Parts: sequence; structure tokens; C-alpha cells
Amino acid sequence: MATSLPEIKAPDFIHVNLLPIEYRVVRKDYSFLIDMRILISVTALIAVGAAYMIGQSFFRANLENKRGALAEVQKEIGANAYVGARIKELEKLRDDKTAKNNSLKSISVSKKKWVRILEGINKSMPLNMWIETMKQSEANDNEMELKGRTYIFPEIAEYMLELEKNEYFSKVFLNSIELQKESNRSSFMFTIRINLNPNVGIDHMAADPAKQPPAPAKEGA
Repeated sequence: MATSLPEIKAPDFIHVNLLPIEYRVVRKDYSFLIDMRILISVTALIAVGAAYMIGQSFFRANLENKRGALAEVQKEIGANAYVGARIKELEKLRDDKTAKNNSLKSISVSKKKWVRILEGINKSMPLNMWIETMKQSEANDNEMELKGRTYIFPEIAEYMLELEKNEYFSKVFLNSIELQKESNRSSFMFTIRINLNPNVGIDHMAADPAKQPPAPAKEGA
């Protein structure tokens, strides 16, 4: 039976410096520097962690304060929401009133002009003709459309020429004409588009001699 040999340990060497003391070089121990580096690194890590925790707590507290202030502002806005709704209602009412006032002013200013326009339409109309509808264009205030009827075809051209002579009308166009057969008599239905003269207004009417009051009689006449 084989027996195991005991483990042989390497001999420990002893360093002996045989130089004289004045020539000996003493080795310096720098192991403490490694300990200082570890200590500084750990201290810096702890400081950074503490600063991060302090910063997080500060920002968290600041964020909570901001959220609280925002909630108070939103609460105040909700409490005063009726004021904004009331302001919008008043603004809408003001705009409606302003639009109505402007419309009334426009009617008052252009009333005399439209009286003259209607007089010109009626005055130029032949005997065998009548107007069924009359409307102003929605896209252009200086344009209107007439729909009428006549028993005599040439009266349509005559009517257009008479309208063009009126100073309140710049151009007259014939849009359509159609023969309407009835039981006892036929007629012509026509549509005329009239461009109004925008340069003729109240100032021109004021200078109309027909509207001027009669001159006073001279004494002794």
C-alpha cells in the first residue's frame, strides 16, 4: 500500500542587507496611499449621493408647491367661469346691436337713393309690361335682378334702353327670355340684370333741381 509523502513547503528566505548603514537604502511603504484613494472615492460617492437625495427632496417639494398653486388657480378659474360665459354673451349681444345699428344707418343713408332707383325702374317701364320679382345680389350690393313679363317682344329691348339712360344704372344685361303660352294669350317672361352706378348718391340727389325748394317771389312782381 502506497503512502503519501508530506507536502514540501518552499523555504522562507530572509533578506539580509550586508551593506553598511550609511549605504543602505530604506524602502518606503506607499500602501497607505491606496487606502487614501479608496477613502476619498467612498467619501466623494457618499457626498454625490447625499447631494442627489437633497436635490431630489428639494425639487419634489418645489413640484408639490407648484401643483398646489396650480390647483388653487384652477379652482379659482372654475369658480369664476360664469364671468367668462357672461362676458361672451355680452360681447355677442354687443356685436348684434352694432350690426343692427349699422344696418339701420345704411338704410337711412341709402333710402333716398333707392327711392330714385325704384322710380327709374317704374318710369321706364312700357305699358304692356310688369315686374314680378326684384332682388339685390347677395355677392354684390351694386347689382340687382328683375324678372318681368310682357305681351310685346320689342318692349323688352325698349325697356333696357330706357334703363340705361337713367343715371343710377351703369349697365343692363338680358339674362334670359322665355315664351309663356296661356289659354287666351301668350306672354314673354324675361330676366334682366342691372348694374347700379356706385358714384351716384345722396350728394347728387341733393343737387337735383327737382328736389330744390322753389325760389321766393320777387317783391313788386
